[in-house]
Amino acid sequence: MRAKILALAGCLVTAGLASAQLRSIENRYLRVSVDSAAGRITVLDKVAHHEWQQPSGPNRGFRNLEQTAGRNISFAADLAGGGGKTWQATIRLSLAGSAPDLTAEVDLPDRSVQLDYVTFIDPLVLDTPSAALAVADYADGHLYPLNLRPLPKTRFALDNIDMPWVGVCDVDRGFGYALIADTPDDGYFEMRPVPNTQFSAPRLVWTASERQFRYARRAIYRFAAKGGYVALAKRYREYARQLGVLTTFTEKLKQNPNLVRLFGAPDLWGDGSLRFAREAKAAGVEKMLQHTSGSEGVRRGITPADLKAINDLGYLTSTYDVYADILPLEAGQEVTPHSDRVPDSVVLRADGQRMTAWLTWDKKQYMKRCPALWIDVARQVIPRDLAQYPYIGRFIDVITAENLYECYDERHPLTRTAKREANAALLRYVRSLGLVVGSEHGRWWSVPNVDYIEGMMSGGFTSWPSGHLIRPKTKDEEFDGPNGSHYPKWDVYAKWGIGHEYRIPLWELVFHDCIVSTWYWGDSSDFLLAAAPEITPKKDAFNILYGTMPMMWAGRNGSWPAAKDVFLRTYKNVCKLQEAVATSEMLSHAFLTPDRAVQETRFADGTRVIVNFGEQPYAAKLGGKLHRLPQYGFVAKGPRIEQSLELVDGRPVTMIRPGF
Repeated sequence: MRAKILALAGCLVTAGLASAQLRSIENRYLRVSVDSAAGRITVLDKVAHHEWQQPSGPNRGFRNLEQTAGRNISFAADLAGGGGKTWQATIRLSLAGSAPDLTAEVDLPDRSVQLDYVTFIDPLVLDTPSAALAVADYADGHLYPLNLRPLPKTRFALDNIDMPWVGVCDVDRGFGYALIADTPDDGYFEMRPVPNTQFSAPRLVWTASERQFRYARRAIYRFAAKGGYVALAKRYREYARQLGVLTTFTEKLKQNPNLVRLFGAPDLWGDGSLRFAREAKAAGVEKMLQHTSGSEGVRRGITPADLKAINDLGYLTSTYDVYADILPLEAGQEVTPHSDRVPDSVVLRADGQRMTAWLTWDKKQYMKRCPALWIDVARQVIPRDLAQYPYIGRFIDVITAENLYECYDERHPLTRTAKREANAALLRYVRSLGLVVGSEHGRWWSVPNVDYIEGMMSGGFTSWPSGHLIRPKTKDEEFDGPNGSHYPKWDVYAKWGIGHEYRIPLWELVFHDCIVSTWYWGDSSDFLLAAAPEITPKKDAFNILYGTMPMMWAGRNGSWPAAKDVFLRTYKNVCKLQEAVATSEMLSHAFLTPDRAVQETRFADGTRVIVNFGEQPYAAKLGGKLHRLPQYGFVAKGPRIEQSLELVDGRPVTMIRPGF
């Protein structure tokens, strides 16, 4: 009898220990379990019938599990840091009451401790055959297979990807999760090889803010049972709306009716003259975004009367401006956008050095003006400029393309968060002047105050010095950068930069109806006419598929007048469709063939677009008709547009019928 009692007591103790080592929270969508004995978190997606697990490995030191009221678990854990250090942290998991959302927060007992970085919880692994990573990595979006070794990129800085999230999904079955950095300024995603597999998985790493942890860090896992990367993009769109950055054109038009000039306009650089504007208008270019100054803000003979005349043609005149990169003031010179007091106005780095900026091809070294000073310079410059020149728009270079950074100068100190806020403040000020605002590339935080972005359509893998406007003459040409870097060979650009198999419109699925995207100015629609003329119709096809804007050059080295037919073909094929869907949300994107050569997008106004990137013709059914699409052929149909490039009796025929 005594033996039975002891045995029963032992069972109860064992059960109690097991209970202390395992905690679970759940709602109707998810069950989240923390096992301190194994040091592992698992998430069961009840709708997708899939259990997400962390990779097997050493015990992570989970302890002191506590389950509080509601759907919360907290526990202590040992997290790896820089220099081989281990940091004892507190992790809190919170499950949403009525959504498949899990929030994870990490904090240190002493936030003032000096550190380089702290790793977050290990990734949730997907190792199915069609597992993929979706990310807007300085591009509209890529879909990288998770079983690809090596991946073309293994680190994605939160301040250098266009939206601070990555998606993990099974492309065929559709389930997955979006991992969103809810504290998005100090950290990066790193791709971790999963032990004993060919797969990788993304993990968050939190970096120091002013050399310290300074604040609790948060991430949100938003799960989707179906819909793949499209569903994950829509989950992030919901998040952006909650954050207050989803400002649509419907809202923006109420403040600035001149935005209608942007819809259906090609983005034009190189010739800002009234003469060219009149030639373009006579050739049938109804709308145009015409930049009337170059990279140094040089007017090149443009007069206020010229600008007014161009505006009267219905075009959107804009000028170049930059506040980030400066040269030293010359004797007697006033502060300008391009010059300031050096070193007093320059960013001071943590190592005590002043930050360098743009290095020209002829080795002219610009310095980085501290962002805390940008808006004061803009307030001195822009109103005075507008009093003389009646611009409708303004292009602010650099700030939505560069990383966040810190400034340690006591006269103008900045954290990365303060740097982002200074960026937004400058753009908000420019917008408050009634201007249509453009900027380089683009970031999520800029959406409320920027109307068009130059660079989102480019894939981030150019094989030539696109920032310096140096055009390759052949695909075999190789380039070294001014700072000793080497540009990748053409096959890298062909696969990842312009390749249709791995590109997805992730940014457009979130922000298409908020901001107009185009190509980078050194990767424009007509930039490769010498090296690869076939790339221009491919870029047109991408613009048509995504409902985005072409960029072209006129004048010296431009397609106008040397290749006016190419200029007009791009304008006609792309711009009427972009105008038709400019204010519409992109609802979906899909690959229609196994080789991903044929793709489809749908927009909220009912417009549907099918494009064929493949060498073989494709029979697309749309509007009750079959359309035989050649390579880079397309068919689009909606309430405001009907157009196609299809084979008729074996010959390509273009039809465009706008309905407005």
